[in-house]
Amino acid sequence: MPNTAKEPQVALGRAICLRREELEMSQQTLGLELGKDQGWISHIENGRTNLAYGTVDRIARALGWRLSQLVALAESIETSDHKPLHMPLRPQA
Repeated sequence: MPNTAKEPQVALGRAICLRREELEMSQQTLGLELGKDQGWISHIENGRTNLAYGTVDRIARALGWRLSQLVALAESIETSDHKPLHMPLRPQA
């Protein structure tokens, strides 16, 4: 798995996948823990779903982590080509 992600949801999905695999947990098992199916977990791990804050928290807890731990891993995966925090995302008109 490459170490970069262009969008935050892709990095978050990769972080979820890494933690799940670290626990030797299947997508199906994680899905059952969350009351969802394996396909939903797959979409998240592939960055095709932009999750709500509460959902990310539930996933982190199902993986035995605090939300901040999961977010920290996602941030470490995200690419460094993002603009610095003090710069606007879009050019100002």
